[in-house]
Amino acid sequence: MRNRSVCIATVVAILVFAGSAQAQVGYSFETLLPAGPDGFFGLGATVSQEPTIGVTHLENSLKYEVGVGGFVGARTEAVIPATLNDPPGVNFVLFDLTLTEEYTDTFADLGVTVFGHALNAPAGAEFGHQVQFADQYEMAGLAPGTYLDQRIDLDLSVGAYRPGESFNDIFGPGPTDLTVASAFQFFINKNVLTPITVYIDNVRFVVPEPATCVMLVMGAVVLGAMGRRRSG
Repeated sequence: MRNRSVCIATVVAILVFAGSAQAQVGYSFETLLPAGPDGFFGLGATVSQEPTIGVTHLENSLKYEVGVGGFVGARTEAVIPATLNDPPGVNFVLFDLTLTEEYTDTFADLGVTVFGHALNAPAGAEFGHQVQFADQYEMAGLAPGTYLDQRIDLDLSVGAYRPGESFNDIFGPGPTDLTVASAFQFFINKNVLTPITVYIDNVRFVVPEPATCVMLVMGAVVLGAMGRRRSG
């Protein structure tokens, strides 16, 4: 009985450790490239580097203004964090968000789109695949202030390219994952009648710890051994 308790405790510890993850900073908006902060530029929006408001990491944030209009975005084509193309993959995005005033209209949602291309794509086809994810961050009704460690999951694509799959299904390792991430985009989908301004900083991509897969395998082995022992 004591040995069994020790085994169970070991499995629990392994699984808890395996479930941990680390956040790697992807965008801190400190580098002002020709296209904009860290390569972000506006598509129907105004995007700029902000040195005073919404700064939670280092010295600058991304000021993202959307006027009268609907689905618009800011995306980077020039800078792609290695995390996006370096398995073990990305589970979700963390970011810090600052609002200086409440958005009082019906809806304003922040979402993520990742653009990609096949490994053997010809030159100029870097953005052939557009992968938009279902999870969106609701900003309407939030009180003015800074919201740390906000999360957007990348577990369900709703775009035309490979819908119903996760970021890791599409861009991660494996025989069917032949797409390379080439651009990351935040977009704001909002009521067309009311403008909004947000400040984004400290964008992090959350990936499994390097030892996660090994620890999960170890847990499975221990559980399997316990099952065989009971059946024997």
